[in-house]
Amino acid sequence: MTKFTGSILALILSISLFSSFAQAQDVSTDILENAQDYSDRWVTYGKNYGAWRYMPDTEINRDTVANLRPVWIKQNGVTGGAYEVTALVNDGRMYLTTANSHLIVVDPMTGDELWRYDHDFENVDLCCGPHNRGVGLYEDKVFWGTLDAHLMAFDAATGIQLWDVEVGDHRESFSVTGAPLVVKDMVLIGVGGGEYGIRGYIDAYDVNTGERRWRFYTTAGEGDPGNDTWAGDSWKTGGAPTWVTGTYDPETDMVFWGTGNPWPDINRNVRAGDNLYSNSVVALDADTGELRWYFQTSPRDEFDHDSTSEPMIIEEMFEGQLRKMIVQVSRNGHVYALDRMDGSFLYAGEYTRVNWADRDERGKPVLKESLLNPADTMIFPGLYGGKNWPPASYSPDTHMLYIPTTEWGTRFIRREGEARAGTMDLGGIPQFDTTGTGWVVAFDMLSGEIAWQVEMPGNFNWAGTLSTGGGLVFSGAPDGYVYAMNDETGEVLWKFQTGSGIYAPPTSFTIDGKQYIGVASGTRNPTTREGVATGISPGNYILFSL
Repeated sequence: MTKFTGSILALILSISLFSSFAQAQDVSTDILENAQDYSDRWVTYGKNYGAWRYMPDTEINRDTVANLRPVWIKQNGVTGGAYEVTALVNDGRMYLTTANSHLIVVDPMTGDELWRYDHDFENVDLCCGPHNRGVGLYEDKVFWGTLDAHLMAFDAATGIQLWDVEVGDHRESFSVTGAPLVVKDMVLIGVGGGEYGIRGYIDAYDVNTGERRWRFYTTAGEGDPGNDTWAGDSWKTGGAPTWVTGTYDPETDMVFWGTGNPWPDINRNVRAGDNLYSNSVVALDADTGELRWYFQTSPRDEFDHDSTSEPMIIEEMFEGQLRKMIVQVSRNGHVYALDRMDGSFLYAGEYTRVNWADRDERGKPVLKESLLNPADTMIFPGLYGGKNWPPASYSPDTHMLYIPTTEWGTRFIRREGEARAGTMDLGGIPQFDTTGTGWVVAFDMLSGEIAWQVEMPGNFNWAGTLSTGGGLVFSGAPDGYVYAMNDETGEVLWKFQTGSGIYAPPTSFTIDGKQYIGVASGTRNPTTREGVATGISPGNYILFSL
């Protein structure tokens, strides 16, 4: 059963005030393909199709950021999970999604609620929390995935549901936590459930009807190239989930998506082979979903080093030439630069502590032979990865990536024997180091090295980053502070206590000449253990301006 609420006044205003401007304000294909040019809105998960998360406006800059103050604070009323949303903004509406499948639409200038949808669902098998990271927009529609693996479309102005499809059976441990990606007249979505022995996939649905256009399975089945990289039928429960949003390049008409760990996570012995296409970047034909190329960052992984991070679409210099790249900050501790056309390896650079890998003759990381049985070694990056799902950002001004980074080691103790699909069975036991450290790391794309790094409070950094034309990088920390840093040096120029831990990436937009910064705050404090995740307080969304 589902519930929709919204004020009658808001509904009347939506129809009367916006109908005459609907065509001009709708999110068109042109706006999506040129989203970087529209500072007055944030219309797709990564700001643009390349997932730069770069805001070019300069009103908020190194000189003025000290005057940044809250404009409004919106409590979502939801407890019991982290608040991880990337808030989209268009046509007088801001779209917020929370843990436990609530969609809330507010006025971006005031925070006043326009409409909301509260999704009722049965218990769902979840590895890592009841999170949701946002919506997708196209024309006059908003698309949203739910914890019980449904994809829904709503009228953006009124909240009336237009269609509802089942992406996967939640009784088979499928879930959706990522934001949809709109490509032409399709809405793409990935699935979670990799710790339960699912077979992962990426789906594309018709934006108007919800009819499925194509599906790409991320474990190679019988008759598929790469099936021989799985032992026996292990591909059927091989995992490789797709729970973070991908990217799209209109020039090549390719979709790029990161895939997660093979299953069971930490017992490679029951799935001999490279386990394609787990822990990979896959490039798919946008119209058909057919595989164009792939690059696997961690073959036959047993350290839970998902490669689900956003494949960023960047043009940068390499060996004296401007190259069209796919750049992924992999959980395994490396930034990978790949040729966008064919996926060929250009280089990899370490952005955090790495002790699991040697290098081949081209500099490509490969597993150390001494770690074929890793139980006695504290592995870095550990189970949480060097960078988990929180998105990095890229500044074309500095040619740097700004990476939310975690340095927290793990011993991986393999349990011999078959794992049990349908249960959360990692195939072994992870033992964490006593403590970890979170960082914001600036990685120079021209040198392939770390330019600077700033330690953040807490055992890890899951806040995501935003880079801006004002020479700033915004991020947050589990202690509740949101920070603004000099993008060239890392110097902290401003911070604000939001009242709860931050697990969400900041975003920005400019309306009527005034620039705004927004961020969701809502998880527990790593020291007191109090906060949203324990049900003590609800999450807040906070909008700032000068």
